[in-house]
Amino acid sequence: MEEQLSTTTVVLNIGIQILNLVIFFLLFKFLLGDKLAKELEEREYLLKKIKNAETEYNDIIQKADTQKDNIIADAIQKQKKIIQEGELLNKKFNQEILEDAKKKANDIVNNASNETKRIQDELVKNREMAVKTTSKSVVKKILQDKPELQDTYLKTLIEDIEK
Repeated sequence: MEEQLSTTTVVLNIGIQILNLVIFFLLFKFLLGDKLAKELEEREYLLKKIKNAETEYNDIIQKADTQKDNIIADAIQKQKKIIQEGELLNKKFNQEILEDAKKKANDIVNNASNETKRIQDELVKNREMAVKTTSKSVVKKILQDKPELQDTYLKTLIEDIEK
């Protein structure tokens, strides 16, 4: 019976050990297994990421350099455009100033010409009057006794001067 008991005991012990193992496995799986598996997967992902970090870093640096070059090129292009617009505005402003100066100069020349003409006309008029007055005085002194001859002589002189 000892052999039978021993076999039964052994089978029973093996069954209990299997049951303990199953319980231990289930407890491990539900309590720690999932957490450990996730941690191991995350660690593996981080190791792969670290291996690819240098490549990603170089790609990021290259993209940043490309963007920098594009920004600088755009800034230079905008700078040139602003300079061209400034030059155009400067030329336009200069043309407006020149046109205004020409207009003022023409006005000054016209005013001076008109003033010169007025003074010239005034001088001619004054000259005529002075000549008439002087002639009249001279004629009166020369022909004091004959007033008819004075008037005739003055009319003839005036007609000669007007021609």
